[in-house]
Amino acid sequence: MENLASPHGGIWTTKDLLAAGWGQTEVRHALTAGKLTRLRKGWYADGGADEETKRAVRLGGVVSCVSVLKREGVWVPASSDLHLRFSRHYSDRSLPSGVVRCRPLHGPERAPVAAVDDLGFAVRAAWYCLSSEDFVVAADSLVNLKKMTKGDISCALGRGDRFERVLALCAWAESGTESLTRLRLQRHGVLLQTQVQIGQIGRVDLLVGERLIIEVDSRAHHTGEENYRKDRERDLQLRALGYIVVRLTYEQVMYRWDEVEPLILAMIRRGDQWWASRRRRLVA
Repeated sequence: MENLASPHGGIWTTKDLLAAGWGQTEVRHALTAGKLTRLRKGWYADGGADEETKRAVRLGGVVSCVSVLKREGVWVPASSDLHLRFSRHYSDRSLPSGVVRCRPLHGPERAPVAAVDDLGFAVRAAWYCLSSEDFVVAADSLVNLKKMTKGDISCALGRGDRFERVLALCAWAESGTESLTRLRLQRHGVLLQTQVQIGQIGRVDLLVGERLIIEVDSRAHHTGEENYRKDRERDLQLRALGYIVVRLTYEQVMYRWDEVEPLILAMIRRGDQWWASRRRRLVA
């Protein structure tokens, strides 16, 4: 095994081993020596396989859907659930707590040939497991990370008005919390722009109207003393130019939105997003 690399992250099928020139004798020797572990009939693991993938195969499935997106660094709702896909012949016996059976769009389900589904197949499965809002956020993240283009996602989903309506909501975003904030405000008819360049200061997350800037911190970014300092310096520069800056934390977007949303909408109803000259015209 030392000179061979598994095509699937440490997981081997009988077909993989045969393609590598292994016979039954070599497999038995590797099992005896502890270089291979039998996970289920026709599936084996070497020392490079991770525990989550081995568990998936032992249960009769493969890692798919939200769990694949999470592995790729794509934004998905926080959860410890393991999303697995099984062949259509799999008996729907009770699965352990924390394991979700996923079914992709456009069945019938193909038989798993790798221990981890590819991104396109994972996206097809995630359509059913994520809400429309969370799917848009995941799609934004896929594009931002350059894992897939919007066209790739569209091809994975196939044709259909329902898919087109959801993908039409996708936009350039650098974090999941930014996407969530955008979508939630757009539901109220708020017109905004994403990733807008403001002079030499740089891009801002969301610009409502002419001057209301909403900066949205993700869980991974804007932490640490240095980032904190830079963010506040930038906010001060924007305020000096006349902009109103609202900075939202990860916790506010994810867990306290019901408190935050009315405050932002109150600012918008008051016309804070417009320069003073325009506000006077609107009032007049």
